Amino acid sequence: MTSPYILPDGNVQIAFSGGRTSGYMLHHILEANGGLPERCVVAFQNTGREMPETLDFVQQCAEQFGVRIAWLEYRSGEPFFEVVNHNSASRDGEPFEALISKRKYLPNQQTRFCTTELKVRTAKRYLMSLGWRHWTNAVGFRADEAARVARAKHRCGQGKDAWDLA
Repeated sequence: MTSPYILPDGNVQIAFSGGRTSGYMLHHILEANGGLPERCVVAFQNTGREMPETLDFVQQCAEQFGVRIAWLEYRSGEPFFEVVNHNSASRDGEPFEALISKRKYLPNQQTRFCTTELKVRTAKRYLMSLGWRHWTNAVGFRADEAARVARAKHRCGQGKDAWDLA
């Protein structure tokens, strides 16, 4: 049986949430592939409302694993993202506030745009700025997220791509 951590051919974005599961997944990807190929980007999208411990963990993973993690934040003007780092990352909700100011209303049950804009589209814009047009998105799921995995599989079966899964 092939390891689920062996990367597919082509460009791969490794979605790094800043949680332990992301660290676990990244560690196993590095082990299974003998490091991180050039065609891979590890991306962390900061909302500005992450816990300080989360930001520290992302930095510690980059240092301990010897990988570059692209720290990204939403911006309300083109190119609609900024590359930041541990020291310059927003800590008072600035990306979230910028999104609300641009939309002129709060996210709600009917229009849940936070994850899509602050995380998914921010990463997509960054990858496209690198010249990427196609890629595989590696996302870790915790064992207690079985329902979320089932929904994602169902959506993929309906012709949706990875960016529609948020």
